[in-house]
Amino acid sequence: MAGDSYDVEIGRASARFGIPTRNEWTDFRTIEERPVLDHLVSNLRDDDVFYDVGANLGLYSCIAADVVTGPVVAFEPHPDNADRLEDNAALNGADVSTYRRALADSTGEAELALTLDKVGSAGHTLVSDWAAGDDRITVPKVRGDELIDREGLPRPTVLKIDVEGAERAVLDGLESTLSRPDCRSVYCETHAERLEKEGSSVADVRAALESHGFSLTEFSVREGKGESMLVGTKSSGAK
Repeated sequence: MAGDSYDVEIGRASARFGIPTRNEWTDFRTIEERPVLDHLVSNLRDDDVFYDVGANLGLYSCIAADVVTGPVVAFEPHPDNADRLEDNAALNGADVSTYRRALADSTGEAELALTLDKVGSAGHTLVSDWAAGDDRITVPKVRGDELIDREGLPRPTVLKIDVEGAERAVLDGLESTLSRPDCRSVYCETHAERLEKEGSSVADVRAALESHGFSLTEFSVREGKGESMLVGTKSSGAK
């Protein structure tokens, strides 16, 4: 498989991904979140600005970039995953800006636990004391609102958030952004057990999204693992 690529089609969108490792081939072949991606693609408008928070290898970023004419902004703090994300964006000629930092509720540094020692692992987490034996690396973190203002980034109209238990911190750091009427959709994967380790809960994530005017529906992502995707929509964002 080395040097080969794999094509993914989601509704009207498609993208090609490099598969230099068996792990990456498995990730792109199975796509457990396909129903969520189907919903996202059907919901995206060509003038949307899409943010991919916890972008991993760039599946959501590259698929979204095939639909929207505006920019895609991706956040991925793990260096190897960020490298592969940029490779996949280049393979598709996709307009994806990659920020190698974690979005959070404060600016500084954080410890990222490496739960699996392989490129494409979706288990890396900022949750403290997740597993004593995990290797850790120090990564930069930043409040989303602060970064958007400082860098003059286009403000998102649709976001996907998959941050392995740090969901509430990301939402708290994006309070101003999420409150904007034109921020119309959020796809937020929740991880119940890890949220509890941070003194939070899925109910807290739901309440945070609802406080910004989102109505919520829920997709089951991985049965039996306490993971689901909350999809928030804001009627005031309609054009």
